Amino acid sequence: MRFYQINSKDVSSEYFDNEVLAINLKSGSYYSLRFSAYSFWKLLNEGHSYEHTIELLSNHYNQDPSILNQSFEEFLNQLISNELLEPSTEQKNLPSNEWLALVAKEFNVPQLECYTDMQDLLLFDPIHDVDTNVGWPKKSEEDSIK
Repeated sequence: MRFYQINSKDVSSEYFDNEVLAINLKSGSYYSLRFSAYSFWKLLNEGHSYEHTIELLSNHYNQDPSILNQSFEEFLNQLISNELLEPSTEQKNLPSNEWLALVAKEFNVPQLECYTDMQDLLLFDPIHDVDTNVGWPKKSEEDSIK
């Protein structure tokens, strides 16, 4: 069985209705995960194995597990390559997944929507990235050129 968890060292995430907003603080990119992507993320981060997650989603969406497995395997690879999730060896005590009944039953292929428009702001370190002659919050000339 394969388990995954949020890359807690570099990633922060929040749930909003049927959407997850995840921010990779190392890269400055932020991501939107909605609908089936939301359910997949939430189940994995609650401690369900990948295999059990596919089983739960297959039942919820009334889809063939092999179709879901292909879609979610590709999606999982995107989450890992964007350093949002990492493998875990820890199996958690599983909470109730009653919330899944509130998610729309129509399956859609999970998509990772990446936004980079706030990278400069998210990566700016106001304590260290300043010109000592000008002070905070103005970036130094050297940092502005990068």
